[in-house]
Amino acid sequence: MQEAAISRPLAKTVSIWEALDGWGKSLPGWQKFMVSYAVRDGKLSDERIGEAYTIYLRGALLSTDTAPLPAIPDSITGRPDSTDSSPLIIAGIKNPVSVNAIPGTAELHFGNGLTIIYGHNGAGKSGFARILSAACFSRSRQKIHPNVYDTKAEVIPASADIMIRRGQGQDETLSATHGTEHPVLRRVSVFDSAIATVHLAQETPLGFQPAGFDVFDEVVRIIEAISKRLDDDIAKRRSENKFVNIFIGESAIKTDIGNLSKDTDAAALRKLAIYGETEAQRLAEIDTQIAELKSKSPADLIKQREDAKKDIDDLKKRAAGLPHELDDDACNAYEEQVNALKLKITAAMAASLDGVGSADLKKTGSNTWETFANSARQLGREEKESYPQTGDPCLLCHRPLDEPSASLIKRFWSFFDDEARVAAEKANAALDATVERLKKLDLLLLPAEGRMRADLVKVVPALVRTIDEFAAQLAARRDQIVAYLERRSESLPEGNIAAPGAAIDACRQTLDDEINHLNENSVDAALSVRQAEHILLRHRQVLSQNIEDVCAYVDSQEWIDKAATTKRSLTTRFVTEKQKDLFQTLIEGNYKDRLKQECSDLDAVLPIEFKARGSAGKTMRGLQMQGGHKPNEILSEGEQRAVALADFLTEVNLNPSSAGIVLDDPVTSLDHRRKRKIAERLAREAKVRQVIVFTHDLVFLSKLMDVAKENNVELSTHWVDRGSDNAPGHVKLDDCPAGSDAYKTPQRAKESLAKARKAIGQTRVDNVRAGASALRQTLEEIIIRDVFKGTVKRWDEQVKIGNLKDIAWTNEVVDEICLLQEDISRLIDAHSTSDEFGGGMPEPDDLEKLIARVDAMQIEAKKKRK
Repeated sequence: MQEAAISRPLAKTVSIWEALDGWGKSLPGWQKFMVSYAVRDGKLSDERIGEAYTIYLRGALLSTDTAPLPAIPDSITGRPDSTDSSPLIIAGIKNPVSVNAIPGTAELHFGNGLTIIYGHNGAGKSGFARILSAACFSRSRQKIHPNVYDTKAEVIPASADIMIRRGQGQDETLSATHGTEHPVLRRVSVFDSAIATVHLAQETPLGFQPAGFDVFDEVVRIIEAISKRLDDDIAKRRSENKFVNIFIGESAIKTDIGNLSKDTDAAALRKLAIYGETEAQRLAEIDTQIAELKSKSPADLIKQREDAKKDIDDLKKRAAGLPHELDDDACNAYEEQVNALKLKITAAMAASLDGVGSADLKKTGSNTWETFANSARQLGREEKESYPQTGDPCLLCHRPLDEPSASLIKRFWSFFDDEARVAAEKANAALDATVERLKKLDLLLLPAEGRMRADLVKVVPALVRTIDEFAAQLAARRDQIVAYLERRSESLPEGNIAAPGAAIDACRQTLDDEINHLNENSVDAALSVRQAEHILLRHRQVLSQNIEDVCAYVDSQEWIDKAATTKRSLTTRFVTEKQKDLFQTLIEGNYKDRLKQECSDLDAVLPIEFKARGSAGKTMRGLQMQGGHKPNEILSEGEQRAVALADFLTEVNLNPSSAGIVLDDPVTSLDHRRKRKIAERLAREAKVRQVIVFTHDLVFLSKLMDVAKENNVELSTHWVDRGSDNAPGHVKLDDCPAGSDAYKTPQRAKESLAKARKAIGQTRVDNVRAGASALRQTLEEIIIRDVFKGTVKRWDEQVKIGNLKDIAWTNEVVDEICLLQEDISRLIDAHSTSDEFGGGMPEPDDLEKLIARVDAMQIEAKKKRK
């Protein structure tokens, strides 16, 4: 054993994972996402690539989707800072839920040094390994399925509790569920058969990829896949502009539609696409005008327009005079009138209430009080003109009025004769007259049933609409002023309404132009103007019906242009440059030397040439076989696996934060010789950090146990097997198959004997038979260890000839061993008992006698030749 090769001092270097984490801090979201999952999954699924594409589109402003984006991991690897080298142990797994068919009560413990978990195929061993693969740092996180045979079980995500211990502290429990990353657990690295293929890429001459460097190839593949998806989306959006074909005739709108591009103003198009009741009415008017132009003589048309000019001149005069009662000056006068009234009312109230107010009656002077007092006044005058005098009866209670009461009533009635009150009433009456005058204003310049309106609609319908709009504005302004004068709560309008003089003048000029054309006996010019407007309105109508599709087409042109520009950023150069930089920085240094040492320790052929080549825009870097051969063409499957394991151990040892390693069936396809080499290497590794090995290989199990003992490594062994119900996942702690130290003495048989003596019935029989079975395994160990002194060990390819000199052969010992084999077999359930044995069931006393014979025989067998 070469202890010096365990962990010789290395210069401080950045690990590939630490370098990737540092790189990730500078990457945009979509790149960080794909690099993160290239680290986690090795190869991204189409679904993952779709998620990366979604993030890319959102970041490039090529998507308006508001759905939540896929979560981007906080760090590329999820591993903690490599400066964290504090002690960490995974103490165990418990409470598995939906992990294959493993029962929820199953529990597995791990020691500080080397822990071996044995289980044959289908026993449930891999279920525990997958829990660690999902929770720790693994490049092959296999999906954990629930018990597929239990069709009635509720489908819930797989989870388990992982117990850890930091330093000398108490155990902590971390919940491991799908998608949950605990940075502390990612200080533990996992190796399995799937990971070996990550390191050995068979499609290129540079077939060996150091740990982590396959990420670059995968990122290049993802970028190419995203680029392909973008090309596909661009192709889907590319289409011929067929909208121009739906417009009959020529117009500015048709020209704009024919020139649709990324620069088209969609907002302006939407404005042109407005087609409502007004436009439909105008279209009908134009149809009528065109029909008239075609049906009437020029003379009739000229007379019609001359008459219209007279009506328009009269209309202009009326329109100019209307706004004066509603303009700003008038509004200011109305406001002054209202304010004056308010002052007079206030003065009247103050003067009149001085003589009639009462501290006990709060409503004196109110409208109700005024009504009451005025009615009483009228009633008193009807009784007699001099009412009220002292002694007159009260109008309410009929009791005679004393002098103070009669005097108070006279003061009440004088309230209505006060000068200030009379002035207020006059001002109020004047305001009411103003309101009535405003309400009677005739604001209809073109009454619905009038002759002028009917004539103008035929010739200048647009002007009729303008006049109607002007009249409506005047009416709304008048109503606002009336509301202010009546309720004193509304605000007065501000600004003046402009009379439609300019529109009237323009309309008159149009009529003059038409008359000139008609005098020249040409109707064509007038028809041409209306037909052009007719086509424009029709095109607006068509555009309004297709505006969403037209705008979508413009959006597509903008998207295509932006996508084509953005696509230039989908280059792999940033990947190949980082790959080149890290290859030179990391591989040419400590990694290269360490890998050579690890390959030597595992007796693996190292592809020692470090090469680089360009391919399809990528710079491939890796390790190459001498002569340029592919590793899979030269190396056997076992040798390839050994090289992959050497690379795994190299990365682990170059990372100061690595706290432990987990290996799931690491010796598949390996021969006995290399299994021994790997066992020796893992035993040495267990002195540096925690090592957990899952295996179904009895030979490898035996070798691991042997080298652990030889190197004084703390060792724990557990057995995962099917239970009595044939269900997998049953754990037998601190146990393993025959061939271990547990059977080198009859101790296991003695433990079964003790249980048998305390039991009765079938349980006692079962314990006796279990003890006999353990005793037979001990007998086999005695033959290997004591009789032949380890000259030939189980599953060992070597014969230790030097041990022959210690063999003290005696026929007596051999004969006793053969007899013991026969007698022990009679107690085991797998053998029928003979008539000579009595036909009875095995008893504890029978087992005890056999144990004593084995003890005595072992003493003799252990003797060495003198």
